[in-house]
Amino acid sequence: MRSVARRAPTRAVLLVDDHRVFAEALAFALDAQPDLHCAAVAGSVRGALDAAAACDFDVAVVDVNLPDGGGLSVVGQLRALRPAAQLIVLTGHDQPGLAERARRAGADAFLPKDDALHSVLDAIRGADGPSPPDPADVPRLSPREREVLALLASGQDATRIAGALELSVHTVRDYIKTIRTKLGVQSQLDAVLTADRLGLLARADRFR
Repeated sequence: MRSVARRAPTRAVLLVDDHRVFAEALAFALDAQPDLHCAAVAGSVRGALDAAAACDFDVAVVDVNLPDGGGLSVVGQLRALRPAAQLIVLTGHDQPGLAERARRAGADAFLPKDDALHSVLDAIRGADGPSPPDPADVPRLSPREREVLALLASGQDATRIAGALELSVHTVRDYIKTIRTKLGVQSQLDAVLTADRLGLLARADRFR
C-alpha cells in the first residue's frame, strides 16, 4: 500500500487496482493536478479496506478485478466505511450487465479503463454528482428501443433479448445498432454507460 501525505484542501482519491503500472501512473497524474491528490494506492480487497481505515479520502477509484476478490464487493464495503465518499468503478473488459451491477453495488460512476485520462479526471472531479443533462442532448428512443436498452443494461445478450421480446436476433441486433448510433457510441457497454448518464435507463425501466 502506497501512502501519500495529504496536502492543502484538494480532493483526496483512494486508488484500488492490482495493475501497479496503471495505478502508479494514475496516482502521478492525480498528484500533478492542483485540485486532486492521491491519498493511497491499494492492490487488493484487503489493502483497500486497510487503506480506507487509515486515510481520509473523498473519492475511491476501484478496479473490478482484484486478486483476492471482486471490486464490486469493495464498493459495498467502502460505502459502509465511508458513506459520504464518492465511488467510481473502472473495468478493462466489456462485460454485459457490469455497469448495472456496479450501480446496484453503490457505485456513483462507471468507466472503461481504457478511457482517456481527462475523462477519468473529469469523473473524479465531478463525482459529487453530475449535473442533469440538457433535454436537448438526450436522444429520443422508441418504446421498443427502450425495452432493448433496459434488457441490455440487465446483462442480456441479443439472443436472450430476442427470446424475451419475441423478435428475431437479427431484428434485435438492428435495434442495438440503432441505439448505439443515436447515443454516438461504438460498443454495447458504452451504450449502457451513456444511457445511464443521460437518465435513459431510469426511463427504460418503466418498459420492463
